[in-house]
Amino acid sequence: MNVIEMSEIGKFIRKVRKERGLRLEDLADEHISTATISNIERGVPHVNKDKVLYLMSKLGLDLSEIPEMIEKDSESLESMQVKFTAIETMIGLGNPGRAQVLLSNISEETFSRHQATIHYLKGRIYAAKKDWRKAERELSEAIRLAYQDPYSPKSNLEAVSYCGLAQCRATHKDYEQALKYVERGLEACREQNESPEQIQFQLSLNRVIYLEKLGRIDEALKNLDELWQYQSEIQNKEMVIQMYSLKAGLLRRMKMYHDAIRYAREGAMMAMSSKDYDEMFRLWNILGTSYKEISQLEDAESCFLFLLELSDHVSNKDEVVRVHCSLGHIYMLQGKFNEAREVLEKALGWTEKSHDPFEKSTALLMLGQLMKKMKHYTDAVEYFKRAVQVAVKYKFKKRIYLIYYELAGCCEEMGDLEGFKDATEKMYRAKKEMEKEELFF
Repeated sequence: MNVIEMSEIGKFIRKVRKERGLRLEDLADEHISTATISNIERGVPHVNKDKVLYLMSKLGLDLSEIPEMIEKDSESLESMQVKFTAIETMIGLGNPGRAQVLLSNISEETFSRHQATIHYLKGRIYAAKKDWRKAERELSEAIRLAYQDPYSPKSNLEAVSYCGLAQCRATHKDYEQALKYVERGLEACREQNESPEQIQFQLSLNRVIYLEKLGRIDEALKNLDELWQYQSEIQNKEMVIQMYSLKAGLLRRMKMYHDAIRYAREGAMMAMSSKDYDEMFRLWNILGTSYKEISQLEDAESCFLFLLELSDHVSNKDEVVRVHCSLGHIYMLQGKFNEAREVLEKALGWTEKSHDPFEKSTALLMLGQLMKKMKHYTDAVEYFKRAVQVAVKYKFKKRIYLIYYELAGCCEEMGDLEGFKDATEKMYRAKKEMEKEELFF
């Protein structure tokens, strides 16, 4: 066995076994154990040669034919890898329609041999088209058939499919299920490779994101710290920038504002050099918010004014609305009421582009609070009434309670006893609804 590396033979044996749908237990008998088969497949050098030959005979393989079979198989996989990479690139470039055309040109022979990969690519295409139901169906099918596909080990097919499923669930804000898919993906990575792969880093990063979304801040930071040690091995620079964004955001949420500022600054410089506007926007937002929390209002104002310059470059317009609201709050704290009104009215205008009802209710609420602060109570009441209409329609229960509290305050200042009574009664009902929900959960 000097001609071929033991590891190459082991990989080939594993591939043949997987293609035939056999488990280790199916090949084990009184002459060879599952542990020995596993050692052979992993290329462990001290395995007895006779055991290797015995396993090969059980699979109907001839040692003398293996070099040629490996070479042919390698050439075939190389050819398919080019085609599959072209399709994935088209998806990544935002052209799922063209990717679908390329996929439809795949021959029947290739389709039958690489069914799992083709289901995975279909899943990616549907996800790019935001057809989440079909995307999840195709990705699940890719996982089911992964063991039969010779391209699967090379592409970590099972792990990337779980990653795709997690992202589909995350778009529906189902972070618990997304987290479960991530764990399964990481388990698939551990079974496939002894050393970390790039997909493993992506899954680990997604785990941090979903933990943060679920409010499990300590766990998220712990997992991010574990991932941090591999930073030099992560090839995707956007992922590294995202790690800085997450770290700064998590530290801010833990009220470690000075540490959050340090990481936000470092991440912002990296995002600037790579022209990653979305992450740059997020990092400067964290920076501004952290400065606001430690009462460095001028620094916070500078951050938010800079962010307004980036507004047209950002894909998520909800974040633009939030920045306008944050700047409006800074101006209110500084007593710059006219500037606050101007920027909050712009925030309200941006909500027409983002179509986010929560952000719309925030802009209206803040305009009401500003008018109340300026003692323009009639205007304040109008803004609060508009805000509560949105909040009631979309069942933002905590927001409803807060708006009625503000409304009651206005009515009291105006001497409107009927309005005050109506607002306090509705505030009471809103509080009861909140308590009922807390009791349920």
